[in-house]
Amino acid sequence: MKTVYTILILLVSVTLSFSQNNEIIEKEVNQQIWQPFKKSFEARDWESFNNLHTNDVLRVNKYGIRIGEEYKNSIQTSYQKPTTKKRQIDFCFNQRIYKENTGYEVGYYRVIYTEKDKEPRTVYGRFHVVLNKKNNTWLIAQDWDTDTMNGKSITKEDFESGKCL
Repeated sequence: MKTVYTILILLVSVTLSFSQNNEIIEKEVNQQIWQPFKKSFEARDWESFNNLHTNDVLRVNKYGIRIGEEYKNSIQTSYQKPTTKKRQIDFCFNQRIYKENTGYEVGYYRVIYTEKDKEPRTVYGRFHVVLNKKNNTWLIAQDWDTDTMNGKSITKEDFESGKCL
């Protein structure tokens, strides 16, 4: 009977340790990736935004596949275009998994576009990212997103199904 209790205590300890470690990594990723992502995306700060990605980042969306410099150059060009639109991005996560220096996160995003004298426009999407930690810094190595799943548009309800940042 003592063996059973010992095994149970060991399992609970390992589970708690894993959970606490995951929470520590999530906080680190939020500080190093998602908060700066939000800030640089909303400010259209292409340099800060590009610095959140590895040099060989793989970016996939409905516009195709872009890798490394091609993707980063497209961000620079896009962010430098004059615009009066403001945008706000938010994230909700469904899955966040880490092993050593690699992370995999799945969730939803919401972008609200506002422009003077126009109604705000809200867009929802689903994302999957692979993160790599290099020199104690998390970076986005792969980024995929879509605004539809199985032929259906991503909705506010989908977005709200995750744990929001």
